[in-house]
Amino acid sequence: MHPDTCTTLPRGRPPARVLLALTLLAATVHGCVLDGVPLGGLQTPAYAALPIATTVQVRQIAAANAVEPAPPGPVDTTVAPPPARSAPRQVLPAVQIASNTPVPAHGASGAAPAEPVAPPSDMPVETTPVQAASASAAEQPSPPLRQPERPVPVYKTRIPPTTTIEYEIQRGGLSGIGELSWRPASGHYEVRLEASIAGFTLLTQVSQGGFDAAGLAPTRFTDQRTRKAARAANFQREAGKITFSGPRDEYALAAGSQDRLSWMIQLPAVLAGEPKRAATGGEVVLYVAGARGDVDIWDLRSSGTETIDTPSGALQTIKFTRTARTARDTLAEVWLDPKRHYLPVRARLTQGESDSALDLQLRELRSGP
Repeated sequence: MHPDTCTTLPRGRPPARVLLALTLLAATVHGCVLDGVPLGGLQTPAYAALPIATTVQVRQIAAANAVEPAPPGPVDTTVAPPPARSAPRQVLPAVQIASNTPVPAHGASGAAPAEPVAPPSDMPVETTPVQAASASAAEQPSPPLRQPERPVPVYKTRIPPTTTIEYEIQRGGLSGIGELSWRPASGHYEVRLEASIAGFTLLTQVSQGGFDAAGLAPTRFTDQRTRKAARAANFQREAGKITFSGPRDEYALAAGSQDRLSWMIQLPAVLAGEPKRAATGGEVVLYVAGARGDVDIWDLRSSGTETIDTPSGALQTIKFTRTARTARDTLAEVWLDPKRHYLPVRARLTQGESDSALDLQLRELRSGP
C-alpha cells in the first residue's frame, strides 16, 4: 500500500478526533453538573481550549428552617418537650350589658365557648337611649314637700255617731237627690257623698281613714265626676306627705289635714269638742286637700245663728263660711245643727266664679246604721 494513499474508513463512522472531542465535552458537562456550574456557561466543544480559565462559583442557598450547627461539645441526649403552643388570640366582642349569653371563642374549630367576659372597671360602658332615659328618671329627685303657708291649729274633737243624711240637690235649674253616709267603726271610718240629677250621677266622693289626736285622719280620698276619670289624694302618714294620682306635687302632711269631704265631719267634731268656736266670729282653720293636687288652708268663720227653711222644716243653725281668696278657690257655705251633733243640714259649694253652685238641703237625717 502506498503511503500517500488515503485510507478510506467505513461509511457512517465518525473520525477519531471527533469522537475524542465529543468524549471530552461529555466529561466536562458531567463535571459541571456535578459541581453546580450553570449549563448556560457551556457554549461549544472548543470550551476546553479557551486561553483563560473559567472560574466556577458555587452558591449555597440555606434552607428556610435550617439550624446553624452548634459548636462541638458534649451531646445532650435528653429529649426536650415540645414548646407550648400559645393560646389562639381571642377578639372580644362589644360589651354586652345584662346578658347571660356566653361569648364564643375565636380559635380552632371545635373549641369550647369562652365564659362571659366582664368589662374592665375603667372601660366606658355605652347605654341605650331607653336605659339612659330610665336611669335619668330614676336619678330625678322627688319634688320638695310643699309646706302650709302658716301653722294649722289642732283642736279638741268629739266624733259624731253613725249617721245618714238625705238631701235635695239644686244645681242651676236642675234638681236631684243626694246622700251623705258617715260610718265610723273600730278606729276607722268611711264617709261617702253621692249626688245625682235627672237620673245621672253628678259626683261620687269617698273619704277613708282613721282617727288621731287631731280628729279625723284621712288616708285616701277619691273624687269621681260625671264623664271624668276618678282622681285620688293619698295621705301617706308614715312618709308624712300628701300625694296624688295625677300631679307629682307633694305636700307636707300637717296635723289635722282633711280632704274635700272629710271636712264636713271634722268641722262638726271640732264644734262639739270646743262649742265656744260656734259663737259669732268664731274660727276653725283646716288644711284641706282635693284630688287634683290642690291643697290649701280653709279659714271657716262663724256668722252666728241663722234660721233656714228646709224640706223637713225650719231649723235653727249656725252658719260657717269659707271665703274664696282667688277666682279658682272653692266658696264653701255650711249650716250646722247644734241639736244634731253640728252635722251639716245644708251646704252650698261653688267652684270658681263661673261655676254653678251645688246646693244640698236636708230632707231627712237618720242616726245609726
